[in-house]
Amino acid sequence: MGAIQLWRRVRQADKPVAVTVGTGNVLLCGGLFLMMIGGALGLFEATTREQETAARTLAGQIFGCWLASGLMLFSLMGMFRSLFSHLVTMLAPPVILILILIVAYAL
Repeated sequence: MGAIQLWRRVRQADKPVAVTVGTGNVLLCGGLFLMMIGGALGLFEATTREQETAARTLAGQIFGCWLASGLMLFSLMGMFRSLFSHLVTMLAPPVILILILIVAYAL
């Protein structure tokens, strides 16, 4: 298989991969959010302040590494739909949650 054929296959797979990446990222962000607030139906239940801090730190590290690795991988492979999908679905949920908290605090 030549480099041109491999490049064509990657470009053809970009659209289905973008949908899969978007779905996976939304699920991951939801799980990380539940981890950061300290309770996911008993899965990440933090009982002490140290456990809460450790859970927040771990969730932040997972989020940062996942965001950076996805941006690097999709940009190197030239999968721009997947790159855009990854960027939007990783950055939109935290921004929306922060805006909700600001609006709720203002009321």
